[in-house]
Amino acid sequence: MLKTLSKWLIGLLITAVIFVTVYLIWFKSNVNFIYGSHTEVVDSTVFTRPMELTAITEVNILSPDGQTMLPNHTVVVDGGKIISVTVGGTIPFNARVINGYGKYLIPGLVDSHMHLLKSPNDLLLYVANGVTHVRDLGGSPERLKLREEIEQGRVGPRLFVTSPPIDSWSYFKGVFMEFITFHKNTHSVEDAKSMVKEFVEQGYDAIKTYHLDMPSYRAVNKLAAELGIPTIGHLPLTLELSELAVTQQTEIAHIEEIVRVLIREFGSINEKGSEAFYAYVEARCDEIIDDLLANDITVNTVLRYSESFYNQFSNLEMVLKQIPIEYANPGLVEGTEEVAGYKVGWLPGYNQFEAVSDINEEGYKRNEIFWKAYAQAHHILLKAMVRRGVHLIAGTDSGGNLVVPGFALHDELDSLNASGMSTAQALTTATVNPAKLMRSNAGVIDVGRRADLVLLNKNPLVDIGNTRTIDTVILNGRVFGRNQLDAMLAAVKQANDNSRKVNIDKYSNPV
Repeated sequence: MLKTLSKWLIGLLITAVIFVTVYLIWFKSNVNFIYGSHTEVVDSTVFTRPMELTAITEVNILSPDGQTMLPNHTVVVDGGKIISVTVGGTIPFNARVINGYGKYLIPGLVDSHMHLLKSPNDLLLYVANGVTHVRDLGGSPERLKLREEIEQGRVGPRLFVTSPPIDSWSYFKGVFMEFITFHKNTHSVEDAKSMVKEFVEQGYDAIKTYHLDMPSYRAVNKLAAELGIPTIGHLPLTLELSELAVTQQTEIAHIEEIVRVLIREFGSINEKGSEAFYAYVEARCDEIIDDLLANDITVNTVLRYSESFYNQFSNLEMVLKQIPIEYANPGLVEGTEEVAGYKVGWLPGYNQFEAVSDINEEGYKRNEIFWKAYAQAHHILLKAMVRRGVHLIAGTDSGGNLVVPGFALHDELDSLNASGMSTAQALTTATVNPAKLMRSNAGVIDVGRRADLVLLNKNPLVDIGNTRTIDTVILNGRVFGRNQLDAMLAAVKQANDNSRKVNIDKYSNPV
């Protein structure tokens, strides 16, 4: 009898283990689908180009201070670097010549906040959009290998990789989040410090902070500073903004981080009113900026993404038609029905920001007021930061809702310009500012600099939207003409179409 019962219990246990294992594999597969891992991968080797001696003649070049275009220059690149910048100038023998007459040469663009997730095709989208350097703020160990492949000649923007985001969740939430995301969960201050040491040894470019408790947050920043590695990321949920005066965090990952704390300080926007909230933000700006400047803290803008929350809430169908959705990884766009409660797609029914069909009029109005105020607070802070000279860099948070890699950086520059930055100031946030921050030897057109350049058909200092008028991209001395760039876009679109489960023709807006 006991033998029979024992066998029955063992069989039941084995069955349960098999069931749980199969379920976890199924669940993880669906999460990976959301991250884009099931999408057909483009063979990027077909776009490989050699470094070659190249001269761009009679071109207008962006001045080193980024304020003007200097006419009639010849820029020569060789071995991945700019070897001469002259007025007029001679063309070296055997150089490939690009006629730059009537065109405008700028440094390659930098997206300072993106997430590649499991979507390597995005690398081609960045190159096709003139983005020659990206910063993956939350990279897995696989990203370090990809960084090396790009340095060895794989077609893609130069890759800056932070550590996986570090959190201080409860044990069970931490286990779950580590299973479905790239995040790492700490259990103590000492555990957090051990992670920092491990990430430094693995070769990450920076440490990414996320939802840490205050003791761990301070310990991570202190140790990182001692080890000479920057810390980038979110602010703890319990942080008081006075902490900015003493924190050793070197970069805030979004203006949104400050907005969230201000909302917590202010209280209910719906109860107290939007105008009172705007006045509160205005009143707090200078004190916050004093601390940012005194502590030399860089702020990553991510403005367009935060602006989009209201648009996704109020008219999702409309905004889906305004983005080049066909180039975005179908996994991110479609989400999945298989993971209950995991609402992460872009389309109606899966979008976390959309107004749900059963919301009542009062609930709709409260959300509308909140999201409008949320966006406006970003504009108030940005204008004050620009006025006071805070070090700003342009990021998109691609991987987030309706943020199409590569294309989104041009949208971000549009938003920065519309919110009060001059065209020159906006362009600086995507060129020289991030280059200085990363010490990347790029960001300026000058002798000895890395040959990451974008040749435009129109002047971006006249209209920031002209950063989209790309004729040629030079990536580490490798030349990609318009035909190659168009081929990259076509290849990504075809791979997406081959992998798509949901028809998006009603939203398609080819670029």
